[in-house]
Amino acid sequence: MRILILGGTRFFGMETAIRLLAAGNEVTVFSRRAPVDGLPLDIRQARGERTVEMDLTRMATEPWDVIIDNICYTAEDAQKAIRVFNGRTGLYIFTSSASVYPLLEGATSPFRESQTKLLHLKPELKEKYAYGLGKYGAENEFLAAFAEKSFPAVIVRPPVVIGPNDNTLRAYSYWLRLADGGPLFLTGSSFRNRFIFSRDLARFFELLIQAEDVCGQAYNIGDSQPMTLDDFVKLSSRIMHHDAKLLYPEYSWLKENGFNFEATPFSMGGDFVLDIAKAENGLGWTSTPAAAWMEETINWYLFKYTGPTPPNYSARKSELELAQKWILKK
Repeated sequence: MRILILGGTRFFGMETAIRLLAAGNEVTVFSRRAPVDGLPLDIRQARGERTVEMDLTRMATEPWDVIIDNICYTAEDAQKAIRVFNGRTGLYIFTSSASVYPLLEGATSPFRESQTKLLHLKPELKEKYAYGLGKYGAENEFLAAFAEKSFPAVIVRPPVVIGPNDNTLRAYSYWLRLADGGPLFLTGSSFRNRFIFSRDLARFFELLIQAEDVCGQAYNIGDSQPMTLDDFVKLSSRIMHHDAKLLYPEYSWLKENGFNFEATPFSMGGDFVLDIAKAENGLGWTSTPAAAWMEETINWYLFKYTGPTPPNYSARKSELELAQKWILKK
């Protein structure tokens, strides 16, 4: 197959490109970062800006069997892709996000794909929901184009993606704190969540490409077993052979004492579990066991990663001082 990946030069986009090439496909990646190191020479790299329609049009001069769009963030982005690629691809996979569910009035965990059709947007959503609103708007454009023009779109809604080369460094921020031996503050640690391994997400894209009758559908995806933040940190500590010094202050105490909540980016205010039964039952989805992918990813960060520390680690000293204050208080 001839496959175009919009945004295939880092993290799970790169994982996807490498996996699909290894399966015998002809793969092209399109990104404003191209060309980049780390991709096999057999993968063609095209440089361009996703928001510039003329750049997209250059990629439509030849037909594609599959297009995977990882860098569409707004309804306007979606409209450009529909105009440019309509009739030029057999399948269009749009990488949306689980972030669409908190936008919906009355949505509850476990979140099912049908909720976006059945429920209305909450009124007066704040700026912090901008990312989810953009993905939600793009989804509507792609699904409307399928209904009206038979545009062959399918929607994928992943949760937090974790794996080697994750530029967000969110998971690494926990592992770095475990490695330095100091205490960790955890909030919302008992609520359940799903994650997904970056290589599993790449494998799910391949599964969609091989499936039939997926156009016009939306699919949640994630680990087979949800876990709490407490589970995540304790499993990490066992893999790293470190005793985790975990602190569980009240949210109000942390807020009053100026705690930077970015230091615990996976904290939740409630359960946030995607229902993945549609992918499991319809596509035969199973994930890599969490202990296996976490060990692989932790080892990559501890022994191969050479980049900067997470931005939320810069105030680690004051965080440790606050931890001592909490310990003395108790």
